Amino acid sequence: MNCDLIIKNGMLIDGTGMPGRYVDIGIRDDKIVFLDKNIPVYTCPTIDAGGMIVAPGFVDIHSHSDFLWLVRPESDSKVLDGVTTEICGNCGLSAFPLRGKVLERRAQGLAKYGIDLTWQSAAEFFNVAEKAKSSINRAFLVGHGNIRACVLEYDNRNPEPHELRQMCNDLREAMESGAYGMTSGLIYPPGCYATREELSEMCTALRGYGGLYATHMRNEGDTIEDALAEAIEVSKRSGVSLQVSHLKTSGNRNWHKIQNIYMIIERARNEGVDITCDRYPYIAAATDLDVVLPHWVYEGGTEKQIQRLKDATMRKQIVKEVEEIHDNSFWNGVVISSVHFGKNKWMEGKTITEISRELKKPPLETIFDLLIEEDTRVDIFLFSMCEENLEKILAWDFVFVGSDSSMRAAQGILSEGRPHPRSYGTFSRVLGKFCRERNLLSEEKAIQKMTGLPALKVGLEKRGIIKDGYFADITIFNPRKVIDKSTFQHPHQYSEGIEYVIVNGKIVVNKGAHTGILNGRILRKQ
Repeated sequence: MNCDLIIKNGMLIDGTGMPGRYVDIGIRDDKIVFLDKNIPVYTCPTIDAGGMIVAPGFVDIHSHSDFLWLVRPESDSKVLDGVTTEICGNCGLSAFPLRGKVLERRAQGLAKYGIDLTWQSAAEFFNVAEKAKSSINRAFLVGHGNIRACVLEYDNRNPEPHELRQMCNDLREAMESGAYGMTSGLIYPPGCYATREELSEMCTALRGYGGLYATHMRNEGDTIEDALAEAIEVSKRSGVSLQVSHLKTSGNRNWHKIQNIYMIIERARNEGVDITCDRYPYIAAATDLDVVLPHWVYEGGTEKQIQRLKDATMRKQIVKEVEEIHDNSFWNGVVISSVHFGKNKWMEGKTITEISRELKKPPLETIFDLLIEEDTRVDIFLFSMCEENLEKILAWDFVFVGSDSSMRAAQGILSEGRPHPRSYGTFSRVLGKFCRERNLLSEEKAIQKMTGLPALKVGLEKRGIIKDGYFADITIFNPRKVIDKSTFQHPHQYSEGIEYVIVNGKIVVNKGAHTGILNGRILRKQ
């Protein structure tokens, strides 16, 4: 039999949700060419997968590796967690388009990584990306926030008709260059200034390209029902497929809303809305510290934001508005994960409450001063969810697994700070904790949520399931040992039990170790 690689003796779980079965797999070039119960072994290399599960490579439908993969093409934290394809450009933030203030801001933030932003348009980005190497595949979505910032900067206003046309033109250029859809981040500037009508108009332009619309909704706590209704309405008006990002009920006063959220989504699905969601398997979010501020503080960009934070009168107004939403106990659940400059590194891993006590300042005064000192570049963990709701959400049939994180590495510049452990352990955590230990999901169902379903949702061609003629993206793991090792205090730890990862027919992870092979591809929507 003419093969480059044979996988023998493993239990195949193919990503369709069907029961596992013992089948050998033959690979030639970058494709799966044989599925048989007993492929004879000739002279080609063979992986003995006895006692292991052979699955499609995991598809991270919600990733933020838009830029950092250029720093570390090995993509360690993702491939060692079994991921073979990342979908980047989520939450309204993407690698393109980049013009004006958004280009300037990104260039400043990425300078320490040595990334030179030589592109502005989607087409220019894809040309750069395809010349770069990576261990895994990547597909890209275009951020509504990028598009809006390129046209309106960070102004809090509706676009004029000619400006909206330009925004739709930027969207079309991205889709024609190979993007798979558009995302929004409606708690971040400038996405927070967009109306339902603006989003519907842009999604209508998106429909002609068969792209999906993924949204970080306008609210995930106190007004989550209204935010979910808005996302569904945009999908209905435009006719586009909807992906709700990192579904949650944030804040203990909102945990009881979980069943109502399920009913709203099920009702929309029964009405024909193509709505699905994704979720990471942790109860803490990761975001920017300045999300705790009222939206008007962001208006006009970072310089204006810092000016407002320095103004004593405006500080009083911000304190008044924030304290109407959060009492002092809230800051016990807000942990600084990373800062931009060295002066405040001692704060990483500490809560706002702890830092405030050390500095002898009220929590909000601590936040204002820190944002000013760090040019607003402060990342946080927000412990705002409960385990019971997490398990319910992960079990829902319309929810996929997504990390909501960028790739990182345990060495070099990407080992700085304390990233969320989901950067390292999302997929192995689902398999180890929620399949094996908690018995929440069968392995067939969990793998389907990591592979076949997200690949189908995004529109990845011949990926996400193991089938004759499909690309040979395969993850082989030990179901008795697979587990995440990354923690909030010690995040830079790779998962265990992911024994082999094959990307486009080449072995990238061999017996749990990275081989250094860079065989990933940039995937463009046709």
